[in-house]
Amino acid sequence: MNITILKFLSVFFTLVLSTALVAGPQYASDESRRVIEAMVKAHGGIETWRAAPAIRFTDIMHDEYHERGGWAWWATHEVIDQKTRQVYQDWPYIDARIGYDGTHVWSENWERGNPPAMMVHFFYYFVNLPWITQDDGVLLSEPAEFNWPGIEEPLIEVKMTFAKRPAPGKSDNGYYVLYIHPETNRLVGYQYANGYRPMLDAFGFPPEQKLFGPLWRRITAYEEVGGLLFPAAFHTMPEAGERIVGDHLILNIDISTPFDYERAQIPEGGVLDKEWEKIRKAAN
Repeated sequence: MNITILKFLSVFFTLVLSTALVAGPQYASDESRRVIEAMVKAHGGIETWRAAPAIRFTDIMHDEYHERGGWAWWATHEVIDQKTRQVYQDWPYIDARIGYDGTHVWSENWERGNPPAMMVHFFYYFVNLPWITQDDGVLLSEPAEFNWPGIEEPLIEVKMTFAKRPAPGKSDNGYYVLYIHPETNRLVGYQYANGYRPMLDAFGFPPEQKLFGPLWRRITAYEEVGGLLFPAAFHTMPEAGERIVGDHLILNIDISTPFDYERAQIPEGGVLDKEWEKIRKAAN
């Protein structure tokens, strides 16, 4: 075997090894890995979750931040492909639709202030946080103790950040802080903060503000579907244990129905999310 071929093989296997080393999550320590993997197992395991062709659910939210006289309820039927993370959403009470075809984000009749790109994976992450810890590029901190008001036992706290933007509508400076029960290993609450700039601009935040949040969530009910344990109800609060500013129900969870890729394609009359297009093109 000549030297040129040997050099090529050496570079090739180095690249393969490097890719393998960065695939999946990166843990701050062995204890971080133990805590997170125990949580994933307590929620049904990663293999079952990854084997689902799509995740479907209905999200019902009551927003205490709504303007006086405004519509306080949000309701959407969401479907997300597990392999490509393509999305289609139906918003029946406002007669709107949103979709993500793997490249473009689009909407029909969307008149809410939230950018469509912000919404395509917004609740997918909340509903699937235990398993999303296993995505490529996820960074998981050293565990710490946290005393959540109203919960007797100290919880285990792990901060989840990202090596790069993980999805449309998100940013590389956004984060989740997971609060895990030390005995059941269940996720019982979390913080989240999002730094998606078009969202911050739409909300009227100044340029120097880099994050929306954090807000805190307490999971109050779970539902087992096909061997996976999903959050079925949760509260949003400005701080752990404080007043409730949002109530949420996750209904009609389905992990067995295949994804309809035609539904994710931009329809005639659909409108592209222009801000996401700028970000996407700039990244390429």
